[in-house]
Amino acid sequence: MTGLKKELKETTKHGSNVYPLAGYVCRGNNFNINIGMHWHPEVELNRFESGEFIYNYATQEYRVKGPCIAITPGNVLHNLRLKRGANHSSVVFNSSMIELSFFDEVQSQLCKFLAEGGKKMPPFITPDMPCFEHCDELLKFIIENANKEDGSARLRVKAHLIELLAVMYENGIFMSESLTPSDDFDHKQQKIKDLLTFINDHYAEKITMNDAANYLKVSRQYFCRYFKKSTGMSFVDFINDLRLRMASREIILTPKSITDIALDHGFDNIGYFFKLFKLKFGQTPLAYRKSRGDAQGSKTIEQTDDHSAIY
Repeated sequence: MTGLKKELKETTKHGSNVYPLAGYVCRGNNFNINIGMHWHPEVELNRFESGEFIYNYATQEYRVKGPCIAITPGNVLHNLRLKRGANHSSVVFNSSMIELSFFDEVQSQLCKFLAEGGKKMPPFITPDMPCFEHCDELLKFIIENANKEDGSARLRVKAHLIELLAVMYENGIFMSESLTPSDDFDHKQQKIKDLLTFINDHYAEKITMNDAANYLKVSRQYFCRYFKKSTGMSFVDFINDLRLRMASREIILTPKSITDIALDHGFDNIGYFFKLFKLKFGQTPLAYRKSRGDAQGSKTIEQTDDHSAIY
């Protein structure tokens, strides 16, 4: 194994210590993209611009068509799958960005929710809602200017962010019953987080569905239903997708041979690895290395599939 493996709890820094906010763009994809199941302490605002998406929020799967907007509070488990040709952008920020010096009850309640999530959250703002056009305009400005470094741009981004949250608040996006986490919500979140962390720690080994079911102390039959409902994928598909995403990162970031990378990430059948890789990315591993290696370091990421590469 290499040092590329990362925890499902994301540790990537978004923005800087003094300006903890960053914007990301993913467009022009000629293959499906799966941003794996994960969580992070920052708030995430997704702008589904066009195309089809599968969005999993707190183990609840939604099938989405752009345009629409989704908000994910900090520490809520989520993942995103983009269908081929879909266009997506987002902003990730620390909720401290909106804190003011003097106590404000609404601000305090909102910041707590943004940092912890809640038991019930309507995650989408859709075109049929009166506030959509205003929210979309504000979010577009935030994303387009998120990575600018001059002081005036940053002030305007922060102002637009506060205005966006205010518009959401006044239109009932943050319902009163949504703002208080529940023990049941936290328990369900922690259960699947623990399971996914276990899988993440052992994905390169010969991990089986029985291993994962035994970890949860449930039957194989129950585990199949539970896992598919929680992640939107079968266990086998999830493991293969995780292995492919981890391998794809190493293909770009290291000069190691493709065979060694496949073996290091749990594929003992190299032909099967090549077949799955081409199905997922639309090209061979060597072509992927050549086409993607030169694109690293760009703030705007196109044709990427790994959440850590985007964020």
